[in-house]
Amino acid sequence: MATKLSFRQKISRVINRSYGVYLRKIRGVDVGKNCQISWRALIDRAHPKGVHIGDGTRVALEAMIIAHDYSRGGEKMWCNTYIGKHCVIGGRAIILPGVSLGDHVFVGAGSVVTKSFPSHCLIAGNPARMIRSGIEISDRTQIVNKGELVKE
Repeated sequence: MATKLSFRQKISRVINRSYGVYLRKIRGVDVGKNCQISWRALIDRAHPKGVHIGDGTRVALEAMIIAHDYSRGGEKMWCNTYIGKHCVIGGRAIILPGVSLGDHVFVGAGSVVTKSFPSHCLIAGNPARMIRSGIEISDRTQIVNKGELVKE
């Protein structure tokens, strides 16, 4: 049974899709296929190095993905920021420059990610730390144990 979408939900989907297409055209940002990026998310565009977002990744409201670093004497230093496939970045989460996240990583809302993390893990906190490993993220944004089937 198909669920009926409200007018607000339809508009939100159109905005999110068009924003993803817009980001693909910006130099220094590499967005994969089937990504859902909130229109209020901040993705720092960097040149020549930049941000890579893998296929099927979801970025929530007011999340920040940063690719430049001002911490050394006020000079801009460019860093690659890599986010793997099928990741979920929670609302108001901040991913700092030079961070690399593996596939199927769930970043909790409000987390500040200061270091890289491997695939299949749940991270949260300020600074972020691994809460759980061996997870996968289903199409419905459910966290399941690796290899477990999603029951409908």
